[in-house]
Amino acid sequence: MKKILVVLLLIFFFVMSCRSRYYKDIPFKLVYNQQDIERSLNVHKYKYSILDTLNQEYEMNLTDREVYLKEKYSIVLGVKPQEIKNYKFYDFIDQWLGTKYSSEGFTRDSLNMAPFVSALYQYTYKIKLPSNAMGMFKSNQISLFTGRKYLEEGDILFFRYGKDSPVSDVAVYLKNNRVLTTSKRDGLIISDFNNDYFQLRYISAGRLILPEDKESN
Repeated sequence: MKKILVVLLLIFFFVMSCRSRYYKDIPFKLVYNQQDIERSLNVHKYKYSILDTLNQEYEMNLTDREVYLKEKYSIVLGVKPQEIKNYKFYDFIDQWLGTKYSSEGFTRDSLNMAPFVSALYQYTYKIKLPSNAMGMFKSNQISLFTGRKYLEEGDILFFRYGKDSPVSDVAVYLKNNRVLTTSKRDGLIISDFNNDYFQLRYISAGRLILPEDKESN
């Protein structure tokens, strides 16, 4: 009996080690099981009561993944589910939340905010931005403004942390004063833009000029 248990344990550890090597070779982190998601979020218990309470109707033909993103980020951002529509945008963000901070670059294991934002825009809008904060600030694909009351989902926020550079870092405005940013302790996170840390360092916002915007101008 002991020999059988030993053999089974060896087989188990062999399979798990093979799986870990396999996943390390995948360039994206999107690996999820819909049933596990629903179980962890108690969607099976609360989805319908939430819809009834808010009197919301979802768009037709949404995938399970899109429903998940709509429900998760309406809760995280404190908005109604109907306000979450840019599924590609939130899908990319969702894959990388919690990824540890890096002082430079963007890999499967760590990220710096500027190259991550560049990748986010390329994935969502098929537009390649510079992968550093100053390059984005100077880009002719970004329309700069300062008024915080005009902020919209997807706007890039520029911050200055010291005297060495007029622009030190970036963040992404989501909704309801929530911003996507990085923390050395927690990695990629969603924070409150009203926090004094951001307010004291904020210098400008920038909005991506999409092709239709260029045509209208």
